Amino acid sequence: MSFLDLELSPQQILNCLTEIYKRQFPKPGHRQVPFNIVETLLCYGLFYILDPHKYGGANIATAPQCVKTLAAFFRRTPGSITNKMLNLDGSRQHSAREEPSLFAYLASAPTLYSALYKEILTSARSLAIDEETLPDFLGVLSGNAWAGDLIGQDDLPESSTTLLRGAEEEMKELESAFALGDQLTEKLVERKIRLSQHRFAMAVIQNCGRSCVFCGFEPSSLPGQSGLLRASHIKPWAVSDHLERVDVRNGLAACPTHDAAFDEGYLTVNGGYRIHRSRALQESVVKDKGVHLYFGETLSPSLLLPQRAKPPAARYLAYHREKIFRG
Repeated sequence: MSFLDLELSPQQILNCLTEIYKRQFPKPGHRQVPFNIVETLLCYGLFYILDPHKYGGANIATAPQCVKTLAAFFRRTPGSITNKMLNLDGSRQHSAREEPSLFAYLASAPTLYSALYKEILTSARSLAIDEETLPDFLGVLSGNAWAGDLIGQDDLPESSTTLLRGAEEEMKELESAFALGDQLTEKLVERKIRLSQHRFAMAVIQNCGRSCVFCGFEPSSLPGQSGLLRASHIKPWAVSDHLERVDVRNGLAACPTHDAAFDEGYLTVNGGYRIHRSRALQESVVKDKGVHLYFGETLSPSLLLPQRAKPPAARYLAYHREKIFRG
């Protein structure tokens, strides 16, 4: 079956799952069987929660548990899972063209993957393949919302042209290696950027204890993607380099009100993690109805961070004070 033939029937999905479930680990000296379409689609879903470039070789043992569980179910090594992901996003330019083609195709039709993933997990449960064997790592079966929606996207430029600025060389290399065409190549690279931002936002929210660092607002009983807690860059994405864009120390989690105030420069944080109001905000607290409620005593004197959190790096805070804070 072609990877681009994604109109999978429930029976085809059941057949793939049954083949996996009955599979044995290959004997020494024997090659593993090719990934079937269901395995490949599940590997694509892992991009929502991990960066495959971070795991491989000597540190593969540090990969998240869901990678190890999937590998055991597939009767493969954890390294083969992350290697498959690298094939899918075009990082390995000698991989088969159909793999980045699949990634690009799904990137151009994001709602398609949600339906495929849900059908795969639902079919698995009908075969008595439980959570311990095949985890619902995107949480789709535990809630009504599509848990694979990307978060943190409001921190990125609205224009795709602006978003892809600086990625021209990568797009040229991908087009040369796989000949996907300009449109799919752009979709592939854009999706990689958006997934990277999504993983950054998740890491920042986790690092900040899933609560607002400015007031302690903690919607812990609500879905993780409720939108009531946001993660933004301290030094904005647009002026950060590739490493700064994914550095958890360049992010803070906040409720929407305090997130907006920080992004717009009405709040800043000094090198000792003390929170400062701009002069204009201080005046608004006194003059404007309701502002005191959010920016008076509710505002913590200093950042509220868990004891084991990675604190914001001084260079990012300095950039915010010097370039964004309204003084």
